[in-house]
Amino acid sequence: MIDVEMPENKLELLPAVFIFIIFVILAWMTVKFLKQLHERELKKAEEAEEKMREYNLQNKH
Repeated sequence: MIDVEMPENKLELLPAVFIFIIFVILAWMTVKFLKQLHERELKKAEEAEEKMREYNLQNKH
């Protein structure tokens, strides 16, 4: 097992905490962006599907 030693001065942990917070914020922003992108693409797909239905109904008659 790996031996992990905690530093005597806890202030040495601050850079790691800041990096972790930045990473979490960027990950959250990425997920939010991907959700928005998914919703936009889903809306485009629904519109294209509706156009295809209308086109098929017009060509059947």
